[in-house]
Amino acid sequence: MSAVALPALSDIQFVSADQLQPPPGVPTGVSTLDDFLLWKGIPKGDLSLFQGSPGTGATSLWVNMTQKAHEDNKWVAWVNGGTQLLPAHLTSRKINLKKLLVVKEPKEAEQLFWVLQELVTSSLFEVIGCELKEMFFKNHQLQKLKKLCRFHKVALVFVCHKVSKFVNPLFSLIIQFQRDFITIQRALHRPTPFTVAGSMVYANFVHQFKNTARKLLS
Repeated sequence: MSAVALPALSDIQFVSADQLQPPPGVPTGVSTLDDFLLWKGIPKGDLSLFQGSPGTGATSLWVNMTQKAHEDNKWVAWVNGGTQLLPAHLTSRKINLKKLLVVKEPKEAEQLFWVLQELVTSSLFEVIGCELKEMFFKNHQLQKLKKLCRFHKVALVFVCHKVSKFVNPLFSLIIQFQRDFITIQRALHRPTPFTVAGSMVYANFVHQFKNTARKLLS
């Protein structure tokens, strides 16, 4: 067996620490989370899953992200899933309603899948949020959405009210919300589960959403 010649050290190009760039992310606006996550926020060009019953902060974190995206003059989209957006609360958090598209929840699951594909491939949005009562998408659908997000550099966040213990590897980030704390169940290249006290997170939030008949946009 012939020996394999290794390259000389002088031929290897080293990169300094300040030249290393983390993969792109969208800040959540919560320093405890952003400092822990590799992306310094939620992953851009990938899928994230926020799980938690209404009132535990999952949707409020998405609003925080929207605020940060609008500070960078980016567009954001939200697909309703039963919870209605209140314009007064959004504007109080400096959400630019002119750069927020709210889509009425489709009646059929296949229609929702089509809507998400259209939103992602439009390349108009930095972040797309989709509220679900439970995660019903099949893996092949998630794989297709993941591929589209990567190509169009879009962060797609599912906010699901039904909590599952199953950690689906198709989601690069999974966060479970409870009243007193949140738990990062999955985050690439970070030790998980990672728990954060609610007092360190919810201080960034005010109540944003309420079950009501009012609508911002259909």
